[in-house]
Amino acid sequence: MSTKINRRATLKDGMPLNVVVIKSDQQRADTIAALGNPHMITPNLDRLFRESVAFSNAYCCGATCVASRGAFYTGQFPHNTGCYAFDEWTQNRSWVSDIQDAGYYTAAMGKVHHLPETDMMGFRERLYTENFPNMKASHDDYANYLKAEGLESPCKLLTQDGKWMSKCTSDVFPLEEKHHVDQYVGRMATRWINDYDRDEPFYLHIGFQGPHDPYDPPKRFLDMYEGRDVPLPHFDEGGLKARPPQYARFMEASRNPNRFDAAPPYGVWATDLTDKTEEDLKRMRRHYYAKITGIDYQVGRILDALEARGLMENTLILFTSDHGDNLGDHEMIYKWLMTDQALHVPMLARLPGALRGGTVDDDLFTQMDIGPTILTALGLDVPARLDGSSNWKRFTEGDRSEVPERVYCEDNYLTMVRSKDRKLIYYAGQEEEEYFNMEADPWEEHNLAKDPAYELEILKLKAAMLDWLTVSRYLGSVIHVNEVQGQRGIWPAYHPHDPYVLSVGSKKPSN
Repeated sequence: MSTKINRRATLKDGMPLNVVVIKSDQQRADTIAALGNPHMITPNLDRLFRESVAFSNAYCCGATCVASRGAFYTGQFPHNTGCYAFDEWTQNRSWVSDIQDAGYYTAAMGKVHHLPETDMMGFRERLYTENFPNMKASHDDYANYLKAEGLESPCKLLTQDGKWMSKCTSDVFPLEEKHHVDQYVGRMATRWINDYDRDEPFYLHIGFQGPHDPYDPPKRFLDMYEGRDVPLPHFDEGGLKARPPQYARFMEASRNPNRFDAAPPYGVWATDLTDKTEEDLKRMRRHYYAKITGIDYQVGRILDALEARGLMENTLILFTSDHGDNLGDHEMIYKWLMTDQALHVPMLARLPGALRGGTVDDDLFTQMDIGPTILTALGLDVPARLDGSSNWKRFTEGDRSEVPERVYCEDNYLTMVRSKDRKLIYYAGQEEEEYFNMEADPWEEHNLAKDPAYELEILKLKAAMLDWLTVSRYLGSVIHVNEVQGQRGIWPAYHPHDPYVLSVGSKKPSN
């Protein structure tokens, strides 16, 4: 049974600090107008950026939804939680529980994407929503809302006309705008803020489903992009044949989802890009962009609600996503593989009082550090079980000492190691691997893995990856996965060279 810490951070005027984390799903980093994409319509995210620090090189820790979210909220890499893809992960302690134990009221409005889905996972209050609403269950709040309105699953309605493959997973939302899952989540989050009347400071997670496929924006937001130019996807010089076979295999499965052990619900993401015209691909991108604009609309309402309650001066607001989307780049859709388009995510941090607003931080940032950073902001200890480290001084002061030298991502049998200008994709037990000079080759078209000139460089990066993995795994969090604090293993000071004895901070044993 945990004990409340009751130690909270307060601002100069004595006000307690709240936290709001707004998380979209499958949103690429290059989808905010104020950060360099003139094709986007994102007035509210632009506003948030003007009041925030933007981390332009932020990376997630998993290439699929569940793996990334499991790493995000446990603060531990998949090799320590066992969540490499669509695996259960709520048996691992979340740092949200540490916040709750410190006396904060914790709530989640919308998508968290945790398994088992009925677990509260450190939240005292949950509004459960998913992108494929479970119309037969009782725990899915969005599905219950649709059923109460006498409606069917929008995903099912979208995919029953027999033309889904030709539409690149894109269509207009088939119901009234208010029934769209992102509009529903935004309304419920705004209502939660308006109604909050407890004495405790709060931690609020707001999880939007979009722009995850199906790319189904309500008509109002899609109309904003009518006739608007959007960039075509980038097709690689060598095509899929120049890449490891996993790339072509993935798109083969996308064209025929039954090639996986179990097809996704209604075959929602299955599509074929091989026969699409330029206008087909632009149409897909307009739908994806419009879905982000729909989320942007609700972000504006959330910011307005916080401002109306007088909470903007004592609330830390983070906006990010769980991963990106290839969106036709590399002749691929979706995520799964370790392209930068799948792993590079938006990351905005609005500090209380809009401190450092409009600042762009171009150095590497990993989502593994979000939990420790929030805990530090709240004046709480960072449990030793967490794999990340606090970036709070980096947030507030621009302290470069907290910038990681490398960031890591794990998913299935893939491990990505990314430095500022180099990237290794390691395929466990596979013949292929990939290595790129990201400064000279930002689209990852020229694999240097077999180039003798880079052999020593690659070996050094692999050695760094091995050191990271073994320290995290053997001296780190694996044996302390559910302890409130936990201790990282250290060589005992009284016997520092004994390879068979590890200590977790206990006193020297008596004779």
